[in-house]
Amino acid sequence: MTIFAFWPGYFSRLGSAKIAWHIHAVTATAWVLLLAAQSWSIDRGQRALHRGLGLAIFLLVPLFLIGGAGVEHSMAIATASGQDPFYNLWGPSLGIYDLVASIAFVALTAMALKERRNVQRHAAWLLATPLLLVGPALGRIYNSHLPGLIIDGPQDFPLFRYSVHLGGLTAIAAALWLWSRHRRHGQPWLIVAGIAGLQSFLYETVGFLPLWKSAFIAFGTVPAAVHATGAGALAAAVLWWGWRSGAPRRAQPAGFSQL
Repeated sequence: MTIFAFWPGYFSRLGSAKIAWHIHAVTATAWVLLLAAQSWSIDRGQRALHRGLGLAIFLLVPLFLIGGAGVEHSMAIATASGQDPFYNLWGPSLGIYDLVASIAFVALTAMALKERRNVQRHAAWLLATPLLLVGPALGRIYNSHLPGLIIDGPQDFPLFRYSVHLGGLTAIAAALWLWSRHRRHGQPWLIVAGIAGLQSFLYETVGFLPLWKSAFIAFGTVPAAVHATGAGALAAAVLWWGWRSGAPRRAQPAGFSQL
């Protein structure tokens, strides 16, 4: 779904894409592949492999946030230029939408570390993260193929808002369905549903405030390296908190050998 959604805007024009978009795409793809590998390894009982692969979270999450900050920076510059009709309409709204997604991603992964001793909760926190991608990905698919929302040119850019919200509603529906099947340990699904709803709300409210637009444009005037450093440091600090807050591994009785 991701490749299909972002083919026109990214995968079909790799040579002209900005470095920030490459970092964002590579780290997001690597994250999804890591989740698949983690699900496979624990399902096969490969606990040592699962734990070893899990350490990649301390590299991938900061890199993902660095890529996200770079994308935000490029959108802020495009908005400030006034030359891009799409970002003239939706730049600040997308800025707040993606900012919430980046913060939520780091928070979800930190909670997964904090509750790593609880298998169901640990898995739910991690598997909630791809739902943050459902709205943006499906929104673009809707704009390409859903009658009434198809964008054929700048004259159709106002339709983008409806695909954003429809994609968010799809993510909310998926999260609530997962919660209905795993209610005992399903808090992460409710939280990610709330995050998707918050994104749509802020998109239509804060996204259109002149004060936010000014702050977003000012964001683009700060060097990208400063944003990258701050994003990486923030992600590392939050992940460290999650790791340190987790319950310590219980001591094994003498003579016990783990299968």
